[in-house]
Amino acid sequence: MGLSKQQRQDDLAQLIYSRGAIRTDELIELFDVSPMTLYRDLATLESKRLVRRSRGEVSALASSLSETPVSFRLLQEADAKDAVARVAARELSDYSSIFFDDSTTALAIVEYLDDATQRSYITNSLAVARALSKRSLGKLIFLGGIYNPPLDAFFGPTTTAELENLRPAAVVLGAASVQNLAIYHPYAEVASFKALALSQAEYSLLVTTASKFTRTSLHKMVDIREFNCVIIDDAVPAHTVEDLKQETRVLVA
Repeated sequence: MGLSKQQRQDDLAQLIYSRGAIRTDELIELFDVSPMTLYRDLATLESKRLVRRSRGEVSALASSLSETPVSFRLLQEADAKDAVARVAARELSDYSSIFFDDSTTALAIVEYLDDATQRSYITNSLAVARALSKRSLGKLIFLGGIYNPPLDAFFGPTTTAELENLRPAAVVLGAASVQNLAIYHPYAEVASFKALALSQAEYSLLVTTASKFTRTSLHKMVDIREFNCVIIDDAVPAHTVEDLKQETRVLVA
């Protein structure tokens, strides 16, 4: 039995994101579909702002107006996120309660957390909650609300109200975009929620990778200097690292 249209489009998008860019004639051969079928699938992905077509080539699209789904973001800069996650896990070892946002870089940290059982973990991300539950680490506090499918996380008034009643010792946030020494996100609601999370914690940690310094997003979240520490991978340009160090503590993974 062949793939369903949805599964074919998911596999198509994941391949494009893993490659960065690929020619359409290669996609026709790999997926064994007609040019018309491929055209329709790519048109669907384009309408979701996931890919861009140009002169016989399809490339992954990092849009300033929308965030790509978790399943596709997990494929991007996997090695860099892993390196950042290892350093972040060590940085967080002394904190008794930690909030993790919905970023895939924050998600990567879960694998490297120590086995402390007296720690509390807080998140609005289903992906993070699943990962934490599989490791049975400490107490898990999940913030419910309105589900956002592309982010695999909950936001809205209920989520915000629940967060306002908590005071985590540490908060871990990722970034969709870092520009002019500030953090930006495509969605205003998400930007304000993450800014609130940062303000609720004693210690704030930004975990991000080199690609985020080349992207633009619409809504400002906070300035870099609001974070106690920033952890980045070694692909971030040296001049950018120096600029960051003027604002806060920086660790390069």
